[in-house]
Amino acid sequence: VIDFLKTRYIDSSGLSVLVNLWKRIREEGGGLRLANLSEDLRSYFQLARLDGVFRIADSQETAPEDF
Repeated sequence: VIDFLKTRYIDSSGLSVLVNLWKRIREEGGGLRLANLSEDLRSYFQLARLDGVFRIADSQETAPEDF
């Protein structure tokens, strides 16, 4: 679970890191969840069509429920 509570902005380099991390974790049979995205970050992930790739939780506490 990656907590974005204190993250206000992510650029294309940051998205690339997340996608590569997601791929590596998935290859090992694991899962990656994102939590506490602001409305702006949620919109950014939607525009980049990554909201279908990453599972996004409202909070860090609810994210493990998706595993």
